[in-house]
Amino acid sequence: MHTHPSLGIVAACEAEAALIHRRLSPSHQIVSPVGTLWQGRACGQDIALLRCGMGVTRALPAVTWLVQHFDVWGVISVGFAGALQPHLATGDAVLVTQVRVARPDHEPTPIRPLEVIEPDSALTHLSAVAANHAALTCHTGVLLSSSDLISQAVDKQHLGQRSGALAVDMESYSIGRVAAAQHLPFTVLRTIFDTSHENLAVPAATWMTSDGVLQPRRVLDYCVRHPYALLHLLRLWHKTHIAGKCLEHWLHHFLTLLSQQRP
Repeated sequence: MHTHPSLGIVAACEAEAALIHRRLSPSHQIVSPVGTLWQGRACGQDIALLRCGMGVTRALPAVTWLVQHFDVWGVISVGFAGALQPHLATGDAVLVTQVRVARPDHEPTPIRPLEVIEPDSALTHLSAVAANHAALTCHTGVLLSSSDLISQAVDKQHLGQRSGALAVDMESYSIGRVAAAQHLPFTVLRTIFDTSHENLAVPAATWMTSDGVLQPRRVLDYCVRHPYALLHLLRLWHKTHIAGKCLEHWLHHFLTLLSQQRP
């Protein structure tokens, strides 16, 4: 167990959490009803890595549990996002200036103050420098958090046009809200998974456990019933590889720079 304050890193799914987990040494695991946590060191930083599962109903209690039970000095939302603008490609880095709640069409357009989270300026600047060191294509702007998975291209394009946001995820607003309530520095490191013109044609979210672990049996059962899905699975695997490789390089440079500033 670590005695120094740790950097809390929160990821929804196994593919995202594994990018940090495999770098932790040593790795102490704690399994709880709200998620799975690993403690260890990476790039000179003490890390508390939490895999919480997808969506606000998983992220909110999990991050609340994290900050209540562990000594963390800051919190980072890490993972993939869906593009809302046509110029964003798989693997691109989103440098987030604000995290906002994605609201339904029927609600009025003015943004309420409580629906906006502004990431910590120092951590966000460090993430931008790290993305440059990792030679990533970067886009700076707003990230939306949606309570539902937005899988259809027409819905992503409409949301992008209506909001002007760059990308959408499902957890960052909840993570940031808990961090803000605890007066903890917060930022986001997200790479693009699906582009704005692509449909996510298979129900990948239903293949996971509540805390974000892919279940091969569920995938196999689906493919037996829907043989066409094999092609889509190959595309998903390719996107996971690209988005994950870019995010892993970004994280490595971010944690390295962080260790130089915060030994």
